[in-house]
Amino acid sequence: MALELDETTLDHRDHVYTLTGGAPEWAIIRDGVTLGHLVLTSTAGEVDKPVYAIRTTEGTEGNLFGSDWEQIVKAYLNDVDPAIAAPYSGESGASQ
Repeated sequence: MALELDETTLDHRDHVYTLTGGAPEWAIIRDGVTLGHLVLTSTAGEVDKPVYAIRTTEGTEGNLFGSDWEQIVKAYLNDVDPAIAAPYSGESGASQ
């Protein structure tokens, strides 16, 4: 799915994020804090779908890319947003 809006919201793990900007780059924001950027790297990747990648707030390229911008952003947020708790691993962290 192509991102064709200059601004949109994304609900993920009990938080609301705003993507704002416009092609070729959108800032990923939660509560006024920029967490990274979604970048359009190609308008015609495989099967003529656009290709997106992540750029961190430090300016480095992330290791996530593909044509599903929403899943790319969610995977990135799982790694960088301190407000998102780590998924339950099933292991106990404390013994009694």
